[in-house]
Amino acid sequence: MDPARQNAIIVGGVNYSDSSRVIWAITPDYGRQSFLVKGARRARSKYLGCLETFNHVELIYHKGRGGSLFTLREVDVVEHFSGIRRSLDAFWAASEAVELVKSVVHEEQESNDAFGLLLEFLRQMDSPADPAAVKTLLAALRWRLAAITGHEPQLVDCVRCGTRLTHQEKYRFLPAQGGIACNQCGTVPAGGGTDQPPALLVSYPALRFIYRSGRKFPPAEQTGTLPPEVLKEVETIAGRYLAYHFGETARPAGSQPKTGG
Repeated sequence: MDPARQNAIIVGGVNYSDSSRVIWAITPDYGRQSFLVKGARRARSKYLGCLETFNHVELIYHKGRGGSLFTLREVDVVEHFSGIRRSLDAFWAASEAVELVKSVVHEEQESNDAFGLLLEFLRQMDSPADPAAVKTLLAALRWRLAAITGHEPQLVDCVRCGTRLTHQEKYRFLPAQGGIACNQCGTVPAGGGTDQPPALLVSYPALRFIYRSGRKFPPAEQTGTLPPEVLKEVETIAGRYLAYHFGETARPAGSQPKTGG
């Protein structure tokens, strides 16, 4: 069987034997894939430096006759993203992004949008600005990923009664219902029981950022960083929303490791 060729982003791996390793990658056409790399752990391996997490690569491999573990033959590094490894803030954010994308991308699933989103985020992190800008971009990635996986929140009309929302200082965001409720509906308990997340108050600037992030990454007309209070709102809502719809608990706001520069 002729070898296959695939564009990919390395997202981790595990040692397989004394000389081999299994790597995991996100690909645009087949989602998350696993590759056996024979000889990867040898001192003079031709793969040294090629299979690091975050690398954007082109893989040549054999599919085999069955199973989902393919055998890697060749790898060419397209982008190494060395700047990510020189910044603790960027490295933390890139690691968060990789884990989130891994949680929603499955094997043998077309994932071109998720692949493109992760690739663009890594490019942004390769020349990161200040920590607040890094966290702003990570927040935007969360909402864009929600949109491309079919979980974009409803932010224009009330999720309960369908009434067009009017401009106001604060809105009520209902994670379980998937969006914003009007003032009347947002104060009425949901009929599904008490196990659903409560309504979260969100300001108009935060709502606008969420809306724009869901449509484009980086968000249209978004330059620089969000004000701290708005960023905290966006992070809190993203954590609750993604935890409910993806089954993943986002890292709490403020848990990012500190850096000296």
